Amino acid sequence: MIKPKFHDKGFTLVELVVVIAVLAILSAVAIPAFVGVMLKARQMAALTYVDATLKSGLIFNSKEDRWPQSWDEFSQNMSSNNANEFESCTQYNSQCEGNQRAIVRGQYLIEFYIRGNELRVSAWRMNNVGPTASNRSVWGCLNLAKGGQMYAWQTDNYYQGPSWEGPMFDDDGNALNMCGQNS
Repeated sequence: MIKPKFHDKGFTLVELVVVIAVLAILSAVAIPAFVGVMLKARQMAALTYVDATLKSGLIFNSKEDRWPQSWDEFSQNMSSNNANEFESCTQYNSQCEGNQRAIVRGQYLIEFYIRGNELRVSAWRMNNVGPTASNRSVWGCLNLAKGGQMYAWQTDNYYQGPSWEGPMFDDDGNALNMCGQNS
């Protein structure tokens, strides 16, 4: 009787299990790292918008002796941010009121606030649920007498608004003292 010849042309079950285990370990390490990089990139884009808005406001104030009152006035001095190119809030199912705009492809809302000799700008996540829920906020201020500062949270602590009354807190729970706030 002639024995059939078997050719080893496939993988054994053990080899397949080992490969799947290695891929699972790699993805468990790589996916959170990628998400962290993506969140930092979004926040850096929001930080850039806040910075450009503060600088544009200062330029406008030096020319007109008053703060800009609309995104169109800000855009007069912003080569990188044209108010007409800001994204639509309705496109991302969010209500914008006057001085709010969607930025970073609907990942953030940006808003400016004016009082006396101070301009404040905040950028915060579009929603507290869904894909933007972990976005990290950015806040900046410019006081004509005390200078300007910005703060970027390193956690997903939620912050939005001008914070005229009461302190804002950093990632460690300490009150921020920026642009004369809390002084």
